[in-house]
Amino acid sequence: MRTELNAATALSITTGDSTSAQDLHWLEQNIPCQAACPAGTDIPGYLEAVYQGRFADAYEINLRDNVFPAILGRVCSRPCEDACRHGWEGNGEPVAICFSKRSAADFADTPPVVLPPLFASSGKHVAIVGAGVAGLATARDLAMFGHKVTVYEKHRSPGGMLNQGIPAFRLPRDVIAREIGQITSIGVAIECGVGIGRDVKMDELLSSHDAIVLAAGTLRPNMLELPGSDLNGVEHGLEFLLEVNEGGRREIGERVAVIGGGYTAMDCARTAQRLGAATATYYRRAREDMVVLPGEVEELLAEGSSLQNQCAPLGFDGEDRVSGVRLIRTEPGESGKDNRRLPREIAGSEFLETADNVILATGQFPDTSWVDASLRQQLVARDGWLNSGTAHATAHQKIFVAGDFALGATTLIQAIGHARDCARNVDRSLMGVDRLGRYARAEQAFYSKAANGRTTGRVADMNVISIHPMPVLSPGERVGDAEVETGYQRDTASDAASRCYLCHYKFEINDAECVLCDECLKVKPVPDCIVEIAALERDDEGRTVGYRRVESGGTDSLYYNRLWIDQNQCIRCGQCESVCPVNAISIQKVSLADQAV
Repeated sequence: MRTELNAATALSITTGDSTSAQDLHWLEQNIPCQAACPAGTDIPGYLEAVYQGRFADAYEINLRDNVFPAILGRVCSRPCEDACRHGWEGNGEPVAICFSKRSAADFADTPPVVLPPLFASSGKHVAIVGAGVAGLATARDLAMFGHKVTVYEKHRSPGGMLNQGIPAFRLPRDVIAREIGQITSIGVAIECGVGIGRDVKMDELLSSHDAIVLAAGTLRPNMLELPGSDLNGVEHGLEFLLEVNEGGRREIGERVAVIGGGYTAMDCARTAQRLGAATATYYRRAREDMVVLPGEVEELLAEGSSLQNQCAPLGFDGEDRVSGVRLIRTEPGESGKDNRRLPREIAGSEFLETADNVILATGQFPDTSWVDASLRQQLVARDGWLNSGTAHATAHQKIFVAGDFALGATTLIQAIGHARDCARNVDRSLMGVDRLGRYARAEQAFYSKAANGRTTGRVADMNVISIHPMPVLSPGERVGDAEVETGYQRDTASDAASRCYLCHYKFEINDAECVLCDECLKVKPVPDCIVEIAALERDDEGRTVGYRRVESGGTDSLYYNRLWIDQNQCIRCGQCESVCPVNAISIQKVSLADQAV
């Protein structure tokens, strides 16, 4: 580690674009929500726009980065909120990032948005297998690169699990249709009812296209090999949801048992409840181990379903049709490969629950059975997964993979992030060069007060605003496809977004101009937002990795040469800048930018 004792700044640039490790590292460290988003969404940028009432701008920021803003505003898994600075210890709850994304869509009040292409037509033609979120996200980006794109979908409508899996009471179908329409509006063609390997062979696609992207999702259900699993009435959640959402199924048993503790389990139980069944969900781990959206279990219980944790199925009873589920209590055992404690059965704790329908929400895998025999050895491993693993490229130079077909069952935002990276890989292969660069972009955000400048508009009081809950229908109103979450009102949306610390703004004290008058120290709203330091600490690539504070009475006081604004503590209120008598505090807006090389 190299220690700087001079007046070095946090960034290598004052304004403009940079690819230096120092500046890209600043973005990753100081905007944790964006770093946690697989699609790299400019989260503070759109939250600032929502706070200021610029909903159309906020929607377009999201559209550029994650392709499906209104959809993700309802069903995203929210890794950004887990990383949000406002949720760090002592800071309260995270900003309602997901709900704010929905607000941007709800109040944008614009016709469908058609983004301009990044490049002129390339003359290249790409086929994409699968019109789920990964296939459509890849298609959107490849069309933006100037390629002609055709998406082939074996089902009757595009959207994949958006239509086939997620219930309409969580995700209205007009929302899906609008955002898919924005993709077709830029020239993407979608052909539904076309099964690759059935109606069209992959060899045919290879001969008529310059590249193929496999984005066929995870449609092979994980069926538990337990006694009685072949009884009538035992089915997998994927098939159940497909039959309800796409096929119009309305028949269900009177008592439904759902096995599982993830997103699909919640959707199956809540859907069966709406079809008139009494539903109970059983999960082998503890409630805190369930991989579901925040508040989803509470909504399940509010709608009348029951949940039993730490119990695992042993088998299913019945003659021709299932009549019950045999279960056993579990307790946490040793840690597995993912560092989660494996459930361990408790001897003698077996019990029986009545059920005339059992829905297995127990996972799913990629189905590669449709891959042409001539390509199977090259593409598919013996276990049915792809030889290429999670990579975008395969052993065939013209065939690429996007989303869950490579990753296994993940979340929508993970699939979108993987798909967007896949599009870059395909474009590089087709054009022989990287045409889109990723930069740290710095802009001089505000002028000094001498030039009648302004600050971010944040004040310390915004720190104590509580998170706003999402308004929902009462349980009695949750009938059929009525959307349960009703969305924020406009004023609430602005208030919720105002909680964001606006981490994309960098306040910094210019050491050469600072006269150490302590005026900034007198007004700082957070104890350690401005600190006296003896030195900055950087690594060999120039990345700022810390600082050494001055200790009162210590030898470091001999080297005291500056004040430093700690970006992890700064709340971007601008009080320090407003009182500085010598205009020594600069404010830059720093963002991650993709730009043609």
